[in-house]
Amino acid sequence: MKYSKRRKQEDNAASLQQDIQEAKEVSRATLTLDDALRIFLSAQHASGNSGATHKDYQIAVGNVFIRYMKETLNRVYLEEIEEVDIILWLSHLREATSKFGRPYSSRSIQTYYRDVVVFFKWLVAHKHLKENPAENLKPVKTEKALIRVFTEDELVRLDAACDRAPKGKSLTPDERKALSSRDRAFLWLLLSTGIRVSEACGLLFGDIEWDMGMIYVRGKGAKERKIPFGKIARQHLDTYIRYWRGGTTNHDEYVFLNAWGAPLRRSAAECIFTRLKKIAGIDDKRVSPHTCRHWFAVNAIKNGVPSTVLQGWLGHETLEMINTYVRLAEQDNRDLYVRFSPVDALKIHHTSKDKRGQLREWRKSRKGR
Repeated sequence: MKYSKRRKQEDNAASLQQDIQEAKEVSRATLTLDDALRIFLSAQHASGNSGATHKDYQIAVGNVFIRYMKETLNRVYLEEIEEVDIILWLSHLREATSKFGRPYSSRSIQTYYRDVVVFFKWLVAHKHLKENPAENLKPVKTEKALIRVFTEDELVRLDAACDRAPKGKSLTPDERKALSSRDRAFLWLLLSTGIRVSEACGLLFGDIEWDMGMIYVRGKGAKERKIPFGKIARQHLDTYIRYWRGGTTNHDEYVFLNAWGAPLRRSAAECIFTRLKKIAGIDDKRVSPHTCRHWFAVNAIKNGVPSTVLQGWLGHETLEMINTYVRLAEQDNRDLYVRFSPVDALKIHHTSKDKRGQLREWRKSRKGR
């Protein structure tokens, strides 16, 4: 049977389309977990996500999830992952320990799970995967962490702990004074602004607007925001820059440096607070840059800062965490009320046992009248 030229073209087009679809199916079926992660991370980089976000996905999806899939369940290809595999992985995390030898916290497990869910949703949305194996799983529940902020006495001790011992290995007296000035400026900048430790470490001289008392910070998702900083932070920052950084005018230079003149990294900043915690003798709460962020938020609310304004300062996309700070501030206010209630403090309500007995006798004597 002879076909027209048009019919042949239609048949050829249909055949080509079928070949393309089959090729896609084969490609999808042979896409390894490592290749899927590589494509996903490349897409995140192309969309402008920060290096910190890229690193978080690499740790959660690559180092934690995919490693377990490959080493424990012998999963190599993307299409092999099923819902039960994710359940087994989550159960494993509940019993496993991190590379530091400590059990994973419920918040860490929740964060890892969220990143894995984002990973699978992206793969499905971009036709690399037919079905999302995590689609019907419920969100991971976390234990509500008790946020404990610094007292004023503890802040005094932390400030004093910034002074380094006059003697020690490898550092000259001037280097110790410089590091003391840096630690104090770093501490009070965090307390005065509530910025994240990564934002403080990434602060450049060009980000400081001295005349207006403002700083520019680059937060999560490469988002910039402008935050005021107070006179105390300004004083310690000015001392550190003027006397120990030489008052540099290079706008692209990092403000905070380590002992070797390189930009201060997050891990080094955490070590600073570990040292301050030990010297200050604070054992009943976490002492970290993030605790400074909590302290700033709670006390800003106590001092009347509107929630929406605080949300902008802290760089939160939603009010969820802000509401947590509000509840914490309200709890502190209730505790203060119990201690200092004007009515409850009246002596008339704190009569002695003898006085109560006298009043009882007086009431009895009035009954006969």
